[in-house]
Amino acid sequence: MTVPQETIVQEVIMVRHGAVDPQWKGICYGAMDVSLSEQGYSDSRQVARQLSERFQPSAIFHSGLSRTRFLAEEIAQAYSGAVPCIEDHHLRERDYGDWQGQTWDAAYASDPDNFDGLIEDPDHYRPPGGETTSQMQARVAQWFNEQLNPSGHDRPKTLIAVSHSGPIAALAGHLHETPPTQWQPYTIGTLESIRVRQVASGEQTRWQVDRQTAGLR
Repeated sequence: MTVPQETIVQEVIMVRHGAVDPQWKGICYGAMDVSLSEQGYSDSRQVARQLSERFQPSAIFHSGLSRTRFLAEEIAQAYSGAVPCIEDHHLRERDYGDWQGQTWDAAYASDPDNFDGLIEDPDHYRPPGGETTSQMQARVAQWFNEQLNPSGHDRPKTLIAVSHSGPIAALAGHLHETPPTQWQPYTIGTLESIRVRQVASGEQTRWQVDRQTAGLR
């Protein structure tokens, strides 16, 4: 019996932004618009070149925060404006509300008995004025479902999206149907990525999620 050959129908490369300025070390910045470090700018340029050499996307997305916009625009420049660079707030990092701008130690101290609810109670626990984990996951899943039709018909074959650690892990969890307690394998470092591919084999299709190493090679 002949085994059908697998083909990639469509894919999205989810890339985390570069390293932020050292002044934000230990700070819960979440959806704040914080700047990249000098190394973050330099590394982003290098990764943009690597991405442009490896992929031919039909669109490039970013969250609207400058740390993602920089990389997205660097990638777009490599295609001389032929590929649209699109801002979409669904890709933003989790909104941590009143915790943003505080140290993580201070955030924990504000609610030590319930802090683990970020992971263990994703539907209900939220920082004051912020999002639940499930709300963050729902918006990035909405973006994904709008951009990559499960049928694979009349949709872009390859997209690149520059986002943040939380939404990227949440999307992987959505596709694998796993709770936040099992998202750790997809909690990636700066300028690392996950590659989401719809793979077809005969009449069957499935989503495949692979973590990429730094440098995307």
